[in-house]
Amino acid sequence: MQTLIDDIKNALPFEKSEHEICAGKCIGCAKKMLEYMGGELDHFQCQLDQGEIPTLGELSDLARIAKKVHRNMVRNNLV
Repeated sequence: MQTLIDDIKNALPFEKSEHEICAGKCIGCAKKMLEYMGGELDHFQCQLDQGEIPTLGELSDLARIAKKVHRNMVRNNLV
């Protein structure tokens, strides 16, 4: 799970400012998607820090959501 979280953080443009994210072409709201994904990552990181072991379903769901968000970032030319 930690590897998945780290990979998602590296693949998505969390470091970009709101101005950079919202400039130019916009298909879906990239800002809201990044906020949502950040919240999910924080939630799972907190669970890991407390020693909880994620289920295979939780790993699969997080990976599926991250793929959709990444696809949207590509469409918006952010990655």
